[in-house]
Amino acid sequence: LVAAALAGGADFIALSTYNGIALSYLTRLRAEMAKAGLDIPVYLGGRLNQVPEGSNTSLPVDVSAKLREAGAVTCEDLPAMLGRMAEPAGPSDRAA
Repeated sequence: LVAAALAGGADFIALSTYNGIALSYLTRLRAEMAKAGLDIPVYLGGRLNQVPEGSNTSLPVDVSAKLREAGAVTCEDLPAMLGRMAEPAGPSDRAA
C-alpha cells in the first residue's frame, strides 16, 4: 500500500477495515509510511475496533479514539469521509 501510494503520488490513503484489526493495521501502516518517508493523511473507516491483546475472548472493542491519537482521520461512513477530505488539511490530518 505504501509503495503504491508513493508510486502514484497519492495525497492521502483511504481504507476500510473489518472487525478486529483497525489499530494493529494502522500501527503497521504508519511504521511502513515512516520508513518510506511518506507523510500523508490516512482516512480510516469501517469497523474501527480491535480484539485486545491477551484477551480471553474474541470480542473486539472500539478503538476510534486510539486511531485518532495515532494520527488517523476516522470516518463513520463514505459521506463523512468525503466531507473530511474536502476540508483543508490541518495538524489532525497528519501523523502524530
